[in-house]
Amino acid sequence: MKKFMMAAVMALCVASFARGQENALGLRLTSGTEVSYQRTLSDFNRLEFDLGWAWNTSALSGFYQWDYHITNGLKWYIGPGASLGFYSKNNISGTSIGVGGIIGLEYNFDFPIQVSLDWRPIINFGTYDSQFGSTNVGLGIRYRF
Repeated sequence: MKKFMMAAVMALCVASFARGQENALGLRLTSGTEVSYQRTLSDFNRLEFDLGWAWNTSALSGFYQWDYHITNGLKWYIGPGASLGFYSKNNISGTSIGVGGIIGLEYNFDFPIQVSLDWRPIINFGTYDSQFGSTNVGLGIRYRF
């Protein structure tokens, strides 16, 4: 809980310096939980950073995304990304680096809330059991400001 509060405070501090662009802060629920921050760069691209944890694993990931508007409020996005993770499994601890991407759908309501559903295929290197992270499907809910 202490790590979660620290991550949330840090994300809010970073977000408070980002003026003039649309930002979003919230949670992404997957096999674990992630604090998620998005920073819009233009009408068609943005950055997303997530700090997540599950069981004996924590990770920081970042993605560059291209946004494609479908209808008013609904869009889909795709982009490359990377992650840095820390794990402890069967008395073995270590660090992993991952590369991959993200693809998803997002809906922005008329009030400042957005929901998203995405898939993050990531190949992790340096883990106890390096694997293609094809099961990383997540549901996000964020506050836009």
